[in-house]
Amino acid sequence: MITRRLRRLMAAALVVTVGSPIVVRAQGGPPRSSDRAAVPRMNAQQREALEKRFQQRIDAIVKERLRLTDEQQVKLREVASRAEESRRVLHREESVLRMALRREMKAGDKANEAKVGELLDQMPGLERRKLDLLESEQRELAKFLSPTQRAHYFGLQDELRRGMQDVQRGRMGMHDSTVAPADNRSFRRRGPPPPL
Repeated sequence: MITRRLRRLMAAALVVTVGSPIVVRAQGGPPRSSDRAAVPRMNAQQREALEKRFQQRIDAIVKERLRLTDEQQVKLREVASRAEESRRVLHREESVLRMALRREMKAGDKANEAKVGELLDQMPGLERRKLDLLESEQRELAKFLSPTQRAHYFGLQDELRRGMQDVQRGRMGMHDSTVAPADNRSFRRRGPPPPL
């Protein structure tokens, strides 16, 4: 279950990730449209400060949950930062690929079959690269984390990812987490967890 503290942090993180103001209410629920309208858009300095505070709080939660030493925490941040940069690259490539496929599919009977086939052929390679990245990250983490710490780490990543999705769905008025929007259900992406 997502803790209230994590839910508030993830709601604040949406300011950083989607670039729009968020009001985090005491119960940690999604902001109302009137709340958003009342908050001025952040400038680059405010955004950077919020991102830094968010990362510091997440780091503290990770250190506490995994019982990390200071040295382990530094190493974990280094590995997580490298892995996240690689995930961003893969995410951008996947987004471009899925958008191109979606455009072709919207054409219906006029879709370019050769193009659709080419796009579909690229999917397995992208998935293999994701698995390669995960395996590489695991090997790096195994150098300084115990198996139990690694299990806790990936469990926490999954918890944060699900929490972010819940907050985003709440922000969009999608309260049923089991139902995706009709337009996106076929091409819904399982996103990588946020960096820790």
